[in-house]
Amino acid sequence: MLLVVTPNPALDRTMVIPNLRLGHRHRAEQVIVAAGGKGLNVARAARTLGPSPRVCAPLGGITGQFVAHLAGAEGLEGYWSWHSAGETRTCVLVVDPQGEGQDATPLDEHGPPLSSEDWLAFVDVTLRAAAVASLATICGSLPPGVPPLAAGDLVRALTRVGCQVVVDTSGPSLAEAIAAQPYGVKVNHAELSKALAMPIESMPQAIAALAAVRARGVALAVVSLGEQGALAANETGTCRATPPPLKVVSTVGSGDSLMAGLVVGLLRGYALDEALRLGVACGAADALTIGGGLIDHPDLPRILAETTVEWV
Repeated sequence: MLLVVTPNPALDRTMVIPNLRLGHRHRAEQVIVAAGGKGLNVARAARTLGPSPRVCAPLGGITGQFVAHLAGAEGLEGYWSWHSAGETRTCVLVVDPQGEGQDATPLDEHGPPLSSEDWLAFVDVTLRAAAVASLATICGSLPPGVPPLAAGDLVRALTRVGCQVVVDTSGPSLAEAIAAQPYGVKVNHAELSKALAMPIESMPQAIAALAAVRARGVALAVVSLGEQGALAANETGTCRATPPPLKVVSTVGSGDSLMAGLVVGLLRGYALDEALRLGVACGAADALTIGGGLIDHPDLPRILAETTVEWV
């Protein structure tokens, strides 16, 4: 079973506003409200592929109750801890279909600070949920008030109870997670470049970065490269998966769907190249819709068939 850990969840509110202009009143043509945070996106996409994972997150207040309700309504099996104070954050994503450049503008709250007691309660719930899981993902940022070293501690704790852990986070938390030697790390090239303090501006540099991660005791290293697909490396070698050309609607959440496809492939026993192919195809399918982790698209089988994989 897959366990998806979301340390800093959110209520995601996506608003579609054509011809957005700052300082002017607008009415959204479409509003999508969903349980959010990177891990909830991963869980949503993983459930589409089947079977449904367990998801863990610390929640707070009325907003947290709404997030739990939305997750349950989607059929996600939630294991929640509850803050002693504060509301779960709300993140607003503004999409302008006529906009140029970036496909969306995220307006993210930091979230409420978690006390050490609240964090320990969340870890306790997570470890209990991990009892039947063989693979766990830790996705997204840590809440305010939780030090980066907690990411490494969480990796070690999940490893001790028998989970292979794959991490997708950033900044100091990513450095601490890598130091804890998880089974896998999946990040985008900008996050990995910052964590390793090395440039990733070419394919040879990306391959070298994956080798540097593996040299630190990480069995599986994956870096996403946007429309160029992704690279993955393990003891078998290094491979690259590239999706077919697509008319992108929004790339927000595509990396989370890539993670979902990758880990579902691993749970199915796929070899590295086929797990990466599934991940990249899911990430590409996500980009055809507005909303994170939404891969139930009629073009997914075609995208999967047309996603190319090569060993490099």
